Amino acid sequence: MAGYVEISIEEFRDMVETEMGFKCINGGEDGGRAKEYIYERIVQHRNEEDFMSALRGDKFRYSIRIFSSIDKRTNITRDSGQDAIRVTLFDTEKQRPVRVEKRVHRTKNALTTMRNRAREMWTYVANKSNTCPKCKSLLVKRTAKRTKKNFMGCSKFPECKHTQDL
Repeated sequence: MAGYVEISIEEFRDMVETEMGFKCINGGEDGGRAKEYIYERIVQHRNEEDFMSALRGDKFRYSIRIFSSIDKRTNITRDSGQDAIRVTLFDTEKQRPVRVEKRVHRTKNALTTMRNRAREMWTYVANKSNTCPKCKSLLVKRTAKRTKKNFMGCSKFPECKHTQDL
């Protein structure tokens, strides 16, 4: 790929851990099956409702995960075309992604683009219009199988079947 830039683990950590406040969730000896470093930050809001929820002991439901494409064996990014950085909104209760952003290609501005995508995810969760009016979970874009029409559906499906038109 033209413009491919190799990113070291030090550069990546400086941006993701130091500047953005993410933590590596698979960096140790027992780092799981993933061949790349995965970083996570729980999405927390700084409003009164979330503060009261935290006092009750409720856990925050969503996190942003960044899949680094940095090989854990070599500590540098994989070869061009093998992978890209991915930013994902993750449901910590259901243990599955609810929104996956497009790949961040490792070009000169990759780390800045990655930071912007993470901010977009954060803003999406913070926007109250993206909240299910029935169960307060997140609404995500879905596509109907038969009609191929896009709509917003509750991320807690099948427990909550709320939908709304785009």
